[in-house]
Amino acid sequence: MSYSSKTLIHSNTEAATYEKRLSICIEPNGFSFSESDAQGRLLTFGEAEGAHAPQMTGVMSDVKSFLAAVHMPAIGYRAMELIVPADEHVWMPDELYVSGNNHQYLRAVGGTAAAVMTSQCREVGLTDIFGADDTLVTAFKVALPGIVVKSQHVKLAESALRQRSKDHPLVVILWRGARLDVAAFREGRYVFGNSLPFESASDALFQTVGVLRSAGIEDRGAELLMCGEANRERFAEFSPYFPKATLFTGLLLADDPAFRQLRTYRHALVLM
Repeated sequence: MSYSSKTLIHSNTEAATYEKRLSICIEPNGFSFSESDAQGRLLTFGEAEGAHAPQMTGVMSDVKSFLAAVHMPAIGYRAMELIVPADEHVWMPDELYVSGNNHQYLRAVGGTAAAVMTSQCREVGLTDIFGADDTLVTAFKVALPGIVVKSQHVKLAESALRQRSKDHPLVVILWRGARLDVAAFREGRYVFGNSLPFESASDALFQTVGVLRSAGIEDRGAELLMCGEANRERFAEFSPYFPKATLFTGLLLADDPAFRQLRTYRHALVLM
């Protein structure tokens, strides 16, 4: 088995599998995952660490073996989602989207990915076209029948964060390797989402300010939520430009004492 358990935390709250939602986020070296109940309570959080097998059958076997080792089923959940962070993506309105044009859509914004996938966000009427590792994603889909694939942009756009922006604009920044994912919300609506490469915290700030201007929410009392690979330098660079700036720890209720030491802001995508 290529994956080993880096972190595994279980709540004392019990729930039947058919009442749970399973969220998995693919990472460069493994994956993170969570189980939650219908009331939005976090029941399980874990990290599987290890290199992804080069062949689809190897990944399938590794995923199934890991889940069995941590006593989690591969079927029977109320809902399952696979979050695939993508560096290249483009939004298309559903009324204009044509399924056979995925590569053309991505190339129109400079995308060069060989494998292209789609993820529909009904909440905003958009389809996200994004580059992904087809072998890896297909392996997870076969290992977990019925799992729904989403890009990080769809995951953010469909979240309850929209409601939080009714009183003031909201900006979420997810730090991820040499990229940051920016999502902007205003008046209860998702208005922008993109992945931006950066070389330094100041460079990231410069690009983010440009994004906010294009979305029309600069200098309007926007709240900043920062998550992922955030650190003191990055937080200090951004926070003076926002009336309120905090670490975003997700939306699930992690009230069990077992989760107190978990830095939830690093894993916000599977904690929504």
